[in-house]
Amino acid sequence: MRRKWWKLSWRSAGNCRTPDGDSAECRTERFLMLRKLFFTLLSGIAVLSASCGRQEEESGGRTLSISLGTRITSLDPALAADTASQSIAGALYDTPLQYSYRGRPYRLECSMLAEMPSVSDDMRIFRCRLRDDLYFQEAPCFPDRQSRKITAADLAFSILRLADARVRSTGYWLIRDRIKGIAGFRAKTAQAEKYDMAPYDAGCQGIRILDDLTFEIELDKPDPRFLYALALPYFSAVSRKAVEYYKDSFADHPAGSGPFAVTQWTKDFIIRMKRYTDYRKELLPSADNPADRTRKLPLLDEITCYLVKQPLAAWLMFLQGELDYCSLSGENFEAVVNDEMELSPALRKRGIRLISAPDLQTNYIGFNFSDPVLGSNVNLRRAISLAFDKDLRCRTSNGRLIPANGPVPPGADGFLKDYEGPYGRFNVELAKEYMKKAGYPGGMDPETGRNLELTFDQAGSSTLYRQIAEMLAADLKRIGIVLRPEFNNRSRFFQKLNQGQFQLFRLSWTGDYPDAENFLQLFYGPNSDSCNRIFFRDAEFDRMYEEVRPMPDSGERTAKYEKMSKLLTEKCPWIFESYTVSFMLTHRWVTNYVPHDFGFNAWKYFSVDPELRTKTKHSFTPISMGDLRK
Repeated sequence: MRRKWWKLSWRSAGNCRTPDGDSAECRTERFLMLRKLFFTLLSGIAVLSASCGRQEEESGGRTLSISLGTRITSLDPALAADTASQSIAGALYDTPLQYSYRGRPYRLECSMLAEMPSVSDDMRIFRCRLRDDLYFQEAPCFPDRQSRKITAADLAFSILRLADARVRSTGYWLIRDRIKGIAGFRAKTAQAEKYDMAPYDAGCQGIRILDDLTFEIELDKPDPRFLYALALPYFSAVSRKAVEYYKDSFADHPAGSGPFAVTQWTKDFIIRMKRYTDYRKELLPSADNPADRTRKLPLLDEITCYLVKQPLAAWLMFLQGELDYCSLSGENFEAVVNDEMELSPALRKRGIRLISAPDLQTNYIGFNFSDPVLGSNVNLRRAISLAFDKDLRCRTSNGRLIPANGPVPPGADGFLKDYEGPYGRFNVELAKEYMKKAGYPGGMDPETGRNLELTFDQAGSSTLYRQIAEMLAADLKRIGIVLRPEFNNRSRFFQKLNQGQFQLFRLSWTGDYPDAENFLQLFYGPNSDSCNRIFFRDAEFDRMYEEVRPMPDSGERTAKYEKMSKLLTEKCPWIFESYTVSFMLTHRWVTNYVPHDFGFNAWKYFSVDPELRTKTKHSFTPISMGDLRK
């Protein structure tokens, strides 16, 4: 699953923040802290920036310079579990399908396939036909061009490889209990010697090669959403020749068919890629520059990805024009964006643009339905939901949160637009009424004669987690509930969730694909041993989920999604807290940047104007922290 560990960035530094806002002393403290960090990092950045600038001027082409912000764990697409590794995989490898770059709502389109897969009436058999112009990049494992040609056998091998127990792919969940006979293939690989490829020769009942360009996938059960898997980096085409040639070092020697090829990889420092000239023909008719609309993708000549671990260091490199775009994090957001969400005039003068878009992510506080206090008392859950001040959290998040009105976020089919829900608004007086209905008038527990006490688990103990706990405690105190925070390390946190040893907890879910089903599965009863963390079971909801799961995309299915979401807002299995919003800054010389939740291969659409970059950078004048705050 594409689960992201979400961290809320409050306006405060340290313990300065209060629920009522920031004091002048707090703002001054933050400014002094930022200024100190600014000058501490400046000397080191100057050295790296000078090197970047020289290399850029020497290349003279369309070179994109970015920082991934985190280390790349692997260049093997079967092991690409994090966002950074998936972006690199999307640059080096190609997948059968991809998401439309600009199309919204998100929709799938052909990538390596000549046409969209043919799907059987029972939604179990997917027939895929490849284009005839696909070639792996040149590498020592390929003696000639013909040996680089991609066939259906390469795709069958790549899919099977996800199930190879020796590979330990984090993408196995995509095909586990889905492709017919895949469990048997996995069992054979678990018994085979390390380099024994006999299980691949035997194949799998549910993956069939019909001819050089056509293959078929058969599922155990109907699943119209299986198509989304064909667009994930895990399903990238990998050559058996390359795997056999490089063996254990395959992850360090990518030989894909994506838009870019690696020219340098210094682990934990830099990765450089160049345009793959033999990449299949694809255009971007909607390119910002009309001249690029007929230029074969990728539009860039080179990409340089640095690993800049410190966000402030990356921020300083961006300000100097050495990085072409930069995410706007909590460390620098308040310094450059005002309360009206406008960018600092000093940055606008440089042609820097602020781009924001909601993520396909829902943040929530879950109730444990196996707990005797919360699970059977819907009025108690409703009272707590009504006492939860989500607007305060959104106000103190620097605009990076918007209130949630249900389980499905904006951007996914089934989102409840313009819907508030009966228990989604902050209403303390109504919450107190529901406390009475729940059997806890004024928050008093009749069995103990004391205020009701609940535990709240989180996966950390930093200032951030403590602030989140303090805010929830303040909310519940208004209705007489005493909150006992539990701060865990991550492993202990998930252990407690798996064992049901909690009452309230906070977590997030990031969509694996843009369909409401990916979020509604979190409430399906039989999923209580996996993604249904709250052990929620409701016969009506389960019936609706089973009814909608095999349905293809349609207005009828969307209506059912909305009905299911509204049912959940009545049952209150979660406090539907917020949806996240991401902010990105780009320089004026970058074109075709579009926020995308599934833009694994987005770099092939980007372009830069090297002449405009040089001209703009030469016009830069020193910018101070004070200028940013004006």
